[in-house]
Amino acid sequence: MLLNSRFPRRRRNSDQCRTNLESEPPEGLQVSSNAKVRTSMIESQQLKQRGEPSFAWVLMCASVYVLSGVTQPILMSYAKQKGLADPKCQLYMSYLYVSSEIISCGSQLFYFTGPALVAFTLRCRSRNYSSGKRNGDGSNYTGASYGATSILLQSKKSNAALDDDPRGSKEVDDAIYYDYEEDYDDDGERLWPPRPLLIKASAIAVFDIFAQSMVYTGNNLAGPTIFSIIYSSVTIWAAIYSKFLLSRSLSKLQWSGVTLVVLGLSLTAVDSLALGKNVFLGACLIVVGTSFHGLTYVFSEKIMTDIKNESISPLTISLMNTALTSTDADCINNKRAQMRRETSRLQRQRHHEIISVRANCAIQGLVATAVLLVWQLIYTIPQIQPLIFIPMSKSQTSPLHALLILSAIAISNLFHSITFFVTLKHLAGGATSAGVLKGLQAILVFCASSVFLCGRWDGGREMCWSASKLVSLAVVLCGIALYTRGMYGMTRKKKMDDVEIMCV
Repeated sequence: MLLNSRFPRRRRNSDQCRTNLESEPPEGLQVSSNAKVRTSMIESQQLKQRGEPSFAWVLMCASVYVLSGVTQPILMSYAKQKGLADPKCQLYMSYLYVSSEIISCGSQLFYFTGPALVAFTLRCRSRNYSSGKRNGDGSNYTGASYGATSILLQSKKSNAALDDDPRGSKEVDDAIYYDYEEDYDDDGERLWPPRPLLIKASAIAVFDIFAQSMVYTGNNLAGPTIFSIIYSSVTIWAAIYSKFLLSRSLSKLQWSGVTLVVLGLSLTAVDSLALGKNVFLGACLIVVGTSFHGLTYVFSEKIMTDIKNESISPLTISLMNTALTSTDADCINNKRAQMRRETSRLQRQRHHEIISVRANCAIQGLVATAVLLVWQLIYTIPQIQPLIFIPMSKSQTSPLHALLILSAIAISNLFHSITFFVTLKHLAGGATSAGVLKGLQAILVFCASSVFLCGRWDGGREMCWSASKLVSLAVVLCGIALYTRGMYGMTRKKKMDDVEIMCV
């Protein structure tokens, strides 16, 4: 009877210590035989407790990312027609595929003002934020990160003890429980990151300004046709850099999809290939700039998702095994104290290694806005009459109309930037998936330009619809379908390889 009453309690404890890990179990821990069956059942619970968005939300953000990117060249072209664009004022070119002369100093400043507004949603970090958290009952806990999951090491007091337990009532009262919980809570999304991450995000923004300047300087030399062909390779560059910097493996099906996307974008230039002056130099600048821009994708993903300690340290594993198998009270208490110190260290390191989507978007927007603001003060304001006011007067654009156009550009890029970082962090494939979406965006820009720019707003013949663009659209869509299929296959295999650890 005593045995029967003891087993249910031990089973409940083991149910609480069950966790789903994303890699092979550490040596020395017992593996459940029905782990694969329970994986799908606990996945939704883990997402909810970690505060991660659902797949439907991530897919919607990816769609907004593409559509907002399509509206930007239309808005920029409209700004040019209204006298708000002068190529001499621009420092940093945006992700557009229509022309290198449609973005003005004023519109670019407003372009980055949108992402910079996210900074108003952030608050300062308290000094003791990363020192640990407390439960409602006053007990302390710390989280040890293992992949995408945390094993919570928590000390609680039970109301009753089993007198017949071989380890005694004190050890049972102080039993160690494990639960699913993310040690990086939702409040981290609304906090300014530590100084090291501020420096990293700012450096990425400055690096991307340099990359885009090279890309669009080459665009001025080689022309938009060659630019569109080479710039489409950002997908390939992102995939290559992801493989080396993020240790991300791509299946053959995914590589086939990436290749088809680049091939499809290349077909768009078949009927409008034009060679200009200094084409070779311009093409070289576009290649280097596109490569650097793809690298910024990977850098941004890395500072938002990278965790150096992606597995439980050997010390923590040893302490867990000793505390769970020992019958000596002093040994258990000592090992538990060591586990708290070890997991507290991992938790503090985790807080200092990851930047939130909001903070990354805000910092990069603020840095770009600051750089462009300095350019306006140095170059544009002394020449504002010939660069801005006279073109506006010729186009009969009122100040209110100009403000509405620039505000629309800022709002469009606000949604584009936020959804870009959400896509990088949460969409499977990260930077490579964002690059593929950028390819889809390029095709949709060609389609939109044929409707809004062909024969309008000084649009040339290269902006009109053609049979090659129809073939290109079909090829790109097939490439995206192949890549998505390969991504789904890898995600499914990863879930089937997940194991469940039973802390008994």
